[in-house]
Amino acid sequence: MWSAPKSSWITPLAGVLRLLEFHIHSCAFVLMLIGNRAAAQTPPDKDFQQWTQFAATWKAKPKLAITTFGELHIGNDVSQLDQEIVSASVTYSPTKWVSLEPGYLYLHANPKLSGINFENRLYGEITFKAPAFHKFLLSDCVRPELRWEHAPAGSTYTQRYRNRVTLERPIKKFSPFVEWEKFYNANVEAWSRTRYYAGATVWINRRTKIQFYYMRQNDEFSRPFHKDAIGVSTMFSLRGARRSHPHE
Repeated sequence: MWSAPKSSWITPLAGVLRLLEFHIHSCAFVLMLIGNRAAAQTPPDKDFQQWTQFAATWKAKPKLAITTFGELHIGNDVSQLDQEIVSASVTYSPTKWVSLEPGYLYLHANPKLSGINFENRLYGEITFKAPAFHKFLLSDCVRPELRWEHAPAGSTYTQRYRNRVTLERPIKKFSPFVEWEKFYNANVEAWSRTRYYAGATVWINRRTKIQFYYMRQNDEFSRPFHKDAIGVSTMFSLRGARRSHPHE
């Protein structure tokens, strides 16, 4: 009986095996790229950032002031742009112990670090101030927020409540302070975030002051779960307006 030479069937088989091997390696390479891309889109567990803010407050009337500010967050261990923020608000102070402040905020973000592309936010602040005690100043700010967030996966509407307590002690043109802030997220029905601030405000002149601070944030549900930031805020006061550091 006649039989074909081995080379007549080994050669095509080897070609098929090489082709199959090529496809396997190609699929593995594509999966690796997809995996890396997915990992890159997931915000990190923790981050160290630098925050810079410029704010201006104009006293329109004795009890009415207008504030606007812009803020920049550099994240990923101070190597990538994370957030760009602009905001405007109106503050009405019926007495020196209470102020009401409705406002609007727009936030543009890096989804790889924040998980969202941009956000539109409406908020209202009510700040209560206590009389000075041995030159210590205590204030409590409550702030409900309506937020429209746009992420790569889709858009969501959320409601949030914030409570911030501030204690400061002015010493001539220098005023050290500490702050504690708690966030309640209505979507998860839980207190989801806590922030701690420590810093000092330095008056440069009657219209300008600069604030240096350190911020620590712990988050229960959203990445990054732990965030540290060094911040610098420059605040301009026009027509005798008085304003502390506006918060994003």
